Amino acid sequence: MLRESRTWLRLVALAPLATAPVMRPSFSLQNSWPVLILSIAFAGCSSVVASGPEADARKAAQERYAKAKALFEERCKTAGVVIKRTVKDVEGIELTKIRQPIPWAGKEYFDPMYPEAAMAGEYRGDDYIKQFLMTEIRDRLNPEQRGMLTSDNGPNCERCLPVILGYRFVEYRDSASDKLFRASFPGGAALADWRLDFRRDEVGISRTRYALDYEDLVNPADRALWIAGSRLKVIDKQTGDVIAELTRYVWDSGFGVSTTGRWPWAHANATGRSQTCPAEVGVRHQISRFFIDSIVQPNQGK
Repeated sequence: MLRESRTWLRLVALAPLATAPVMRPSFSLQNSWPVLILSIAFAGCSSVVASGPEADARKAAQERYAKAKALFEERCKTAGVVIKRTVKDVEGIELTKIRQPIPWAGKEYFDPMYPEAAMAGEYRGDDYIKQFLMTEIRDRLNPEQRGMLTSDNGPNCERCLPVILGYRFVEYRDSASDKLFRASFPGGAALADWRLDFRRDEVGISRTRYALDYEDLVNPADRALWIAGSRLKVIDKQTGDVIAELTRYVWDSGFGVSTTGRWPWAHANATGRSQTCPAEVGVRHQISRFFIDSIVQPNQGK
């Protein structure tokens, strides 16, 4: 009887354990087979994707972008302005070459070898000449920033600094006839006007001592990566010395893509510091004017 009682007590004590849920390891070989099979399947798919044409193209594009970015940053180390001397109270300058107009959506914007790609956003034709005659208005709240070229030399603007007049005249040689012309506005620099045609007088003898010249940098290796450059020079015609230089680089990081309606070189020139060097806020159309008038400074007499 005593033995039966002890056996009964053991069964009662073990009853909760018998009814409790069985605790199994969270991972077992038996349960892992589905996971392993799926893992192998996905690994196989990912390896196919990683070695597929799309992945290869993506990798090549990333490598090309990295190479172009590195080259552009290397070129930018030599970009900027070098000034040997400045001159004040200059009446006029000579333009050795005129940047010719580009047609609306012209092929030049889409050509990686277009010589003037680094200056594709600048004024052209008659406007290229006219910019040197125009008046500049600057904002008093941003005195270090270049302003706007306008035909109004006396604005009612409380925020405006005193205006900066352009040159009284600009000389240039016509590429077709090789004749020398002098461009000016009747009444002088104070009356320069975007809306009006400037006066063109053929002259036999130049009255200018200083000239603006430019050299477009066309390096095939750079252009293959859509990197373009240009170098502007201010020349003392009497001595032949280059008294200042501006070197500028532009990179189209889209590598000429135009399917979205973009004009590659126009887009690149309009982009900020990531694609142009040096880059100044609001300076795109009048780079040449704002460069030379800081070196050969126009006479500000009315």
